[in-house]
Amino acid sequence: MGKVIFRAETVIQAVIAALIFMVIFLVSLDTVTRITVSQDDAYTLVDADYQISAFFSELSDGKHRNGNYEKYFSGGKLSAEISQYKDYHDLQIIVINAEIYGMKKRIVFRHITETDINNE
Repeated sequence: MGKVIFRAETVIQAVIAALIFMVIFLVSLDTVTRITVSQDDAYTLVDADYQISAFFSELSDGKHRNGNYEKYFSGGKLSAEISQYKDYHDLQIIVINAEIYGMKKRIVFRHITETDINNE
């Protein structure tokens, strides 16, 4: 039988190719885990959505004046801005921003509602 001879450059090329593929795999795996919502994040997002709904119910009664309002909850902070909608004196636009602690995610909620206040 003949001897099997490996050239040094062939082994080096194989090792370099393996390292390149490993780096590409690690980068793609890291990216996928960053953009995927984890199980704990889902509970926080559901709680934030509930808090936004409760805050909107409180502010949409038509008795709040134009301005900025804030509310804190266990998962973050809600900031609301109430302003007149265009040239309609009996309509307000409510914009609620939810900043969630420990996440880069934000939820923005916009809704137009009627008002009982005469904003002159």
